[in-house]
Amino acid sequence: MTTTATRPTLTPLLLVVLALLSSFTPLSIDMYLPALPVIAVDLRGTAGDIQLTLSAFMIAFGAGQIFYGPAGDRFGRRPVILSGLVIYVLASIGCAFAAEAGELVLLRFLQGLAACGGVVLGGTMVGDLAQKGQAARAMSLMMACTSIAPMLAPLIGGQVLWFLGWRAIFWVLAIIGVVALVAAWLRLPETLRPEYRQPLVLSSILRRFGELVRHRAFMGYAFTSTFQFSALMSFLSGSPFVFIEKYGIAPRAYGLIFGGMIVFMTLGSLLNAKFAPVFGANRILHHAVIVPAVVGPTALVLGFIEARYGTIGLWPFLLCFAPQIATISLIGPNSMAMALQRYPHMAGTASSLMGVMQFGIGAVFGAIVGQTMDGTIAPMTTAMGIAGALCLVSHRLLVRRG
Repeated sequence: MTTTATRPTLTPLLLVVLALLSSFTPLSIDMYLPALPVIAVDLRGTAGDIQLTLSAFMIAFGAGQIFYGPAGDRFGRRPVILSGLVIYVLASIGCAFAAEAGELVLLRFLQGLAACGGVVLGGTMVGDLAQKGQAARAMSLMMACTSIAPMLAPLIGGQVLWFLGWRAIFWVLAIIGVVALVAAWLRLPETLRPEYRQPLVLSSILRRFGELVRHRAFMGYAFTSTFQFSALMSFLSGSPFVFIEKYGIAPRAYGLIFGGMIVFMTLGSLLNAKFAPVFGANRILHHAVIVPAVVGPTALVLGFIEARYGTIGLWPFLLCFAPQIATISLIGPNSMAMALQRYPHMAGTASSLMGVMQFGIGAVFGAIVGQTMDGTIAPMTTAMGIAGALCLVSHRLLVRRG
């Protein structure tokens, strides 16, 4: 669909297409999580080596947003998204043929670079077409649709791993990429207003980033969502090895546990979509950040006790992990909506900066968990506890005073 004189609207069909584009992060991560121990054996790598395939994806995903946001502000959302999808399909096919751990790390890096275009500019397109509470509602609805992906991805990945092996998982991702490419080509309009087009000049890009960095409240919202996301990345990095290897959970059962947690995230997204226009995104965010600040440090303390004495078991930790992960559905969309509302003229750049921070810092948290894995749950719970506390601190120190 080409740009017309008629201003596009945020229709339910467009939200579905944007949700599909936004699903590439959970699909690309969660679908192969149950296979991480198997990949380590098959490619003769350590747990840390294979965890780098996750960190490489996240680092590339974050770094790529430095380009995608400004490029979307210059060339438009549609052509940039379509280009990224083509590269994603090719990179996914390459991952299926990886012969050793280092090669898979490089291909996952390329896959991450390609995947972030649709995610960044999908949220930007919502900001193009909606404002404040309505934007938070639309983003929550999109997240509710998107949360189907992390719910199903580990289940699908576990079944594909069981019947066809881990390489087939990347073939499935390539097929999903083709479906998204066709859907975007047929149904994705251009939402960037001509008067909002920005020059793709380094000095101009740096100036726009500098303006955002100097805005205290914007950085507060960005750090709030970043540390909440870092808790999720810590969980994704550590949980396959902890659940499967330490606690003896089967890969297919791991998908069920993970999917159960995502159910709570989906419910949170639907509730946020209903109540954000009523109570306001900022008010909901103010209360939501308390949750990770309580359950995260609680899991941290329990993790040290479990590592030392081995007397707690898995289920008490799940009672901490579930609410901390579910609260992403409240913190993420509301932080994004509040941060972007001041910058409609450079929404792509603002979305990019938030993405760079989320995936860059999140990748660091995940990499630290992977490299410090000692056979206990403590590295993962320590990272999640620190991230949960910093989420609250960022909001209270920067947003309320910004």
